[in-house]
Amino acid sequence: MKYLYDTFKEELSDEGNLSIENGQVIIRFRSWSAADIVELARKPDGKNEVFDELFADWLQERVGRQLEVADEILVTHDQQDRFLRLIEAHKAGSVMPFVGAGLSMPSGYPGWTNFLRKQRRQTLIPEIDLEALLKLGQYEEAAQLLADEQAGAFSEAVDSSFGCSREPLTGAVGLLPYIFSGSVVTTNFDDVIERSYINSDNPIREKLSGCESHDIRRSLALNARFILKLHGIATSGRGRILTRSEYDTHYVDGNTLKKTIKSICDSNSLLFLGCSLTVDRTITAIREYVTEEGHDNLPKHYAFLEEPDSEEERISRQAELAACHIYHIWFPQNTHDESIEALLMKLREGAQ
Repeated sequence: MKYLYDTFKEELSDEGNLSIENGQVIIRFRSWSAADIVELARKPDGKNEVFDELFADWLQERVGRQLEVADEILVTHDQQDRFLRLIEAHKAGSVMPFVGAGLSMPSGYPGWTNFLRKQRRQTLIPEIDLEALLKLGQYEEAAQLLADEQAGAFSEAVDSSFGCSREPLTGAVGLLPYIFSGSVVTTNFDDVIERSYINSDNPIREKLSGCESHDIRRSLALNARFILKLHGIATSGRGRILTRSEYDTHYVDGNTLKKTIKSICDSNSLLFLGCSLTVDRTITAIREYVTEEGHDNLPKHYAFLEEPDSEEERISRQAELAACHIYHIWFPQNTHDESIEALLMKLREGAQ
């Protein structure tokens, strides 16, 4: 019946045979998504010129929108000059990203506050006791309270919550390999950064634990690429830093961890991403080193941060950060993921 092929093709375009519903193209009794249709153009050698063309056009539009968002962010708080200095440092190859929990949360990992609250519900600890500690920013004390109550179950909860490889990876963390070709620092326990670099076909092979990073100065001098897991990993209690006793063990003068923090602050301009930068041991260690060495003798550090609620809080936060030689790039509240992605894209464009 091949002689009816042409007639059949014509009738397929009739309204009775062709419709679009909920993003699906329906032809008679079969349906396809737009992605399915584009995939049909893939050739035996794996190439798909239709996909590549559509993606390139879409990417150009998306980047254009992100750059507009970034420009608006920078203009709002008169931050263009500071961002230009960050671009200059990045062009010189001296910017090292310091990644916090905020870049893992879009991929389904809990933030510290939610994790601690969840663990309290597995104990008889009164909610008011935990909330009092969290309100004061005493996260390590809160973790210690829970660890003492739960014993080994607390360590298992850390492993279960942060040790699994959640899919898919989403958010600005996926941009890191395309912007930063060198090393990365993180206080996160999960493997989001590692997998982001693997997915980019530019994996970082070496991982260093903060408490065991004895040779980090040599690695920095050799321009070696590594992921510095400052507080350890989820799947091993060795060198993991979360509770008060663990902080007390590792954050002491002369300890490897504090020497490591000094080394990265001495050799790079850190860019804090997804970090709250409230008062904690890491920030305290940085501030102590800046006080010891002097602002003029160390590289400047930068941070993409959500703007505070009030003018008074903004001024106070700026002073706290400046004491650590960290300088803010504010972005609007409740726009964390999109703002960081836009600013990173702006940084990438400026460094090209």
